[in-house]
Amino acid sequence: MEDMPNILVYDIETVGEMGPNFVENMDLTIAGVYSYRRDEYVGYTPDDAEDMNEEFKKADLLVGYNSEHFDAPILNKYMSFDLTAVPSLDLLTYVRAQTGRRIKLDSIAGATLSEYKSGSGAEAMDLYREGRWQELRKYCLDDVKITKDVFDFAWNNRYLAYTSKDGWLRLKVPVSFDVDEVIASQKRQIQYRFL
Repeated sequence: MEDMPNILVYDIETVGEMGPNFVENMDLTIAGVYSYRRDEYVGYTPDDAEDMNEEFKKADLLVGYNSEHFDAPILNKYMSFDLTAVPSLDLLTYVRAQTGRRIKLDSIAGATLSEYKSGSGAEAMDLYREGRWQELRKYCLDDVKITKDVFDFAWNNRYLAYTSKDGWLRLKVPVSFDVDEVIASQKRQIQYRFL
């Protein structure tokens, strides 16, 4: 796997209030990461910020679902560098570009892979508030695994699926990306942005 780009699939869990200022009003409880290079899942709490920073700094590509809007802005508060300086691929961006809709990860994973999330973000907040750390870690890493499986499927098959609002139809979404090109083009954009 050494010749493969250092791709990280990630998801975060938070506590706080959603709203117009959600980035300021929400705190990280755990960040789950899958490393393709190491073939390993890791959970980072805010206490692990130094190790988490090292992990993300070394990444060639960050992959998430709704990560541009939610995960990255919140996680950036815990970084010693600007997380937007790392190339990223938000699967929801591809889905939304094709459908015009913000389709939930659970709907995509269910229709594409017959896999479903093990809970919800609200339940994850309850786990945190109740001090159920192992369950919170497992929930977050389960979300990372589903995101990874969706990414792998899209990468290999060039489409994802979702169900219609009424649940009767299984619809396909063309999703085409070349990981090396995503990394190269974003590195060029990032280089110009930080000049």
